[in-house]
Amino acid sequence: MTWRNEFIPKNKYTRPGTLLKGVLKIVIHWTGNPGAPAKNHVKYFGVTLPAQSKLLEQQGKKYTAASAHIFGDKDESVCIIPLNEVAYHANDVQKHNDDGSVYRGVKEIAPNANLYTLSYEMCVEKDGTIHQDTINRAISDIAAICMTYKLTEKDIVRHFDVTKKDCPSPFVKDLVKFEDFKKQVGLILNPTKVETKPAAVKTKPPFYPGTVLKVGSKGNNVRLVQEKVGVTTDMKFGPKTEAAVKAFQKKNKLTVDGKIGPKTWAKMFQ
Repeated sequence: MTWRNEFIPKNKYTRPGTLLKGVLKIVIHWTGNPGAPAKNHVKYFGVTLPAQSKLLEQQGKKYTAASAHIFGDKDESVCIIPLNEVAYHANDVQKHNDDGSVYRGVKEIAPNANLYTLSYEMCVEKDGTIHQDTINRAISDIAAICMTYKLTEKDIVRHFDVTKKDCPSPFVKDLVKFEDFKKQVGLILNPTKVETKPAAVKTKPPFYPGTVLKVGSKGNNVRLVQEKVGVTTDMKFGPKTEAAVKAFQKKNKLTVDGKIGPKTWAKMFQ
């Protein structure tokens, strides 16, 4: 695990204790609560919200049922609901279809995404942004979840994708950020294999034959010279080979005599 567990007590407002029917997707959110770190949400969903909702229910008013599995900030991530249980995070009503039915944008987890998904909330800085370290932590945590449940980066969806809620807002306003987020998770799940080519083996140049090669010379050393100067390799030092050697010597500022002495050989095979 890349997070710590601090499970809140079971209650019907934030942790019903209902078992998930499966894990088909991971829904990402942002808390929309500027300045509140992950640890603050343990108390909020474990104590504060249940108490507020219970009081409203007793007064006959509408209460809030809400929660999420994991909350992450730039310093830590905390799981408040076991990953085999339902959290109340993506079954809200934001939009209706033309036929009056409730909009659900991800068919695999419709009509109630809470029964088939895990939820991850990214905490928000005081200025209303999500810190890059928080995003990086979320990438790491969600990659771990994907590995556990055999999911891929394609199984990561925004709350917006499910119900059209503006959440996580930075990833709704900028789709590129969301696509990059998924890409980074994918790189963890499938690290790019860097193929390395073996280092080139340095070979020693052929030794100088000890005698000057010139017109009339024959043998393997003549062939080596002919390969270097680009003439027919017939192992016979003739006029064409001599002309090519002179061109080589001129280009390399050597004595132009058409003969392969120690200096020309060294330059040719250095």
